[in-house]
Amino acid sequence: MVSRRDFMKSAALSCGISTLAPSSSSHGMGQQKIDYATLDAVLKQPVLKRELFPNPVIIESVELLRDRNNFICRVRSSDGAEGISVGHPFIGKQSYPVFLNRLVPAFERQDARDLDRLIYKVSESSVKTQGVPLCVQIATLEFAILDMLGNIADKPAGCLIGDICNPDVSIYLGHHLASFRKLEPQRSLELMQEDVQRTSAKAVKLRAGRGDNLASDIDNAPGRTEKLIRMAREVFGDQMVLMIDGNGSYGVDEAIRIGKILEEYDYYFYEEPLPWDWYEEQKQVEAALTIPMAGGEEEFGMHAFRYLIGNEVFQIVQPDLFYFGGMIRTMKVARMAQAAGLKITPHISGGGLGYVYMLQMVSVCPAAAEYHEFKMFETKDANGTTIPVESKAETFQSINGVIKVPSGSGLGVTIDPDYIKTHTPAAR
Repeated sequence: MVSRRDFMKSAALSCGISTLAPSSSSHGMGQQKIDYATLDAVLKQPVLKRELFPNPVIIESVELLRDRNNFICRVRSSDGAEGISVGHPFIGKQSYPVFLNRLVPAFERQDARDLDRLIYKVSESSVKTQGVPLCVQIATLEFAILDMLGNIADKPAGCLIGDICNPDVSIYLGHHLASFRKLEPQRSLELMQEDVQRTSAKAVKLRAGRGDNLASDIDNAPGRTEKLIRMAREVFGDQMVLMIDGNGSYGVDEAIRIGKILEEYDYYFYEEPLPWDWYEEQKQVEAALTIPMAGGEEEFGMHAFRYLIGNEVFQIVQPDLFYFGGMIRTMKVARMAQAAGLKITPHISGGGLGYVYMLQMVSVCPAAAEYHEFKMFETKDANGTTIPVESKAETFQSINGVIKVPSGSGLGVTIDPDYIKTHTPAAR
């Protein structure tokens, strides 16, 4: 069985940084809570390495390019440098005017060296439009700006916000969401086995319950989740690292019951068994179990993570790089997690070039957990088209479940120019 203390102990060593305060684990350590002043001090620390850019980098233009439901962001500096990112499907048909009318005016003609301040202002002051739909657009713009700045400095995007401490990223397979819930356990495990063979991944995440975020305590078939938990261990063996995501399927009692079964079968972590914003109830589940708890992918507020970390509602925090608004905000969460002796696995939703952004983030992420989410290389855009992308340096491949972080400049990738040409500027 994984001990909570053993699980979190190595977090302090990640990136060679020691913790600033004791962990607040409720298991054998009382209800000790980190001093919020420590987290507030962490939040005040700058993220972007402004010293890499001695001269102003004026953002000359911000374009949102569109092909039907898909969007690409292209930024250019007054000196002709360029950065590109692929947007999230959530930008979609209805919310993209927010990008054009809110974000473009806030960033054009500004100094890209002020990226921390610009992102803070647009994310925290947009009270009426806060949430995931806004954050995915902030992230899309930030990724493009980091790509541009990395190209200027001739450094990977990760090196603009931290120091490389994870040049190789161990992955866990976290896809097949629909298949794991709608198919019989045996068939869904067969699908995952095929991808395990392709990637040699050493870790797999399954799906528990209905995944309705309604705490319905309903499974797609009676007893399906218990069967899946047991069968996965039989199929993959004791050496495979297994974890499971409830996606808000359960109330407190059922979440605890399922958690006890996970402990029996030695699962690595238990992700969001309760609806994402049931903080008090999630703390009750956390206190009743010894398996590490994970969550936070739907969070879009920095202050929410401050609470979750300060009260150790989860042992592993999972800000989504799109849903939470990019790498700079995620780095602040990572630093808070490190200060509290917790861990982080940046979540990647199914959109844009998620695995590229994840690799850059994890490469410099303090308190990074051992395994990180991966949804295969064949990333499709919002139109279902595979995005033609090549690494500027290392070939994208999983060797024994490990992927090397692209070391080329910017995001480390080149997107086929002909693909970009299929997109035209979106009108306000």
